[in-house]
Amino acid sequence: MLGFTRRVHAKSPVFIVGLQRSGTTMLMDIFHLHPETQVFDEARDSKVFLDFRIRGTDTLRRVIDDSHYEFPCFKIIADSHILPSIIDGLEDATVLWMYREPGPNASSRLVKFPAGTRAIRAVCESRQGGGWFAEGVSEAVARKLRSLERSRFTDFDYACLVWWARNQLFFELNLVNDPRVRLLRYETLVSQPEATMRALYDWIGMQWSSPSMRFVHARSMRKPDLPRLDPEVESMCASLLQRLDAVHARQWPKTASYSPAPGAGHGAVAAAGPAASATPVR
Repeated sequence: MLGFTRRVHAKSPVFIVGLQRSGTTMLMDIFHLHPETQVFDEARDSKVFLDFRIRGTDTLRRVIDDSHYEFPCFKIIADSHILPSIIDGLEDATVLWMYREPGPNASSRLVKFPAGTRAIRAVCESRQGGGWFAEGVSEAVARKLRSLERSRFTDFDYACLVWWARNQLFFELNLVNDPRVRLLRYETLVSQPEATMRALYDWIGMQWSSPSMRFVHARSMRKPDLPRLDPEVESMCASLLQRLDAVHARQWPKTASYSPAPGAGHGAVAAAGPAASATPVR
């Protein structure tokens, strides 16, 4: 029809948060292909982002209000640590905190970002230069990082600590008790794509869309033989992974939990044992 304009009165923004190389881009690709969404990827310079961070909550709300789609979708990785202030007052918002096994995530980040451990090294050494990563490190987490015996740490150890520190925010920010926020494990998405996305769309309130699944793949599930982790780093990551997986299982009861194959490689840090044994940072 000539002159047709899409009119949407109610807006339900969707936010994708977490850590790089956790499946956030794949999830955004899915939303890109959904007819009910308008997608805003993090960017160096756009109407929403400057240097990959949102320009401000006022700008964000204006973009949401101006959207002609019911589900404007935003990927805000670098601002995950200020998520509560971003969604404050957005009662119809939904948030997906993406996470992935620490070993494969760390390995992938080191390939993509060879200097990706500079920020956490700065935090561990009480130096400037930690950027947005340092902004998201609480005093309790900073004390824990600085207490570690780091003399033999490799880049892989530090990269896994980035995973630990960033995903710790899900509990530190009390997102676990916010009904607008749910975890989504990358391995579950790629191993059970249709079941996972049907459950996700139903929770958000979106219609099922088969074409949106076009670019879902499990190629990166093929794990390399990962380096050995420092035992304390491995314990910290395994403990946190247990806590995340326990919440994920409660939030998505109809989706089977992902179980890594035996012998997946050193450093995979697959969760095992009861989640109750995992304790938060003090």
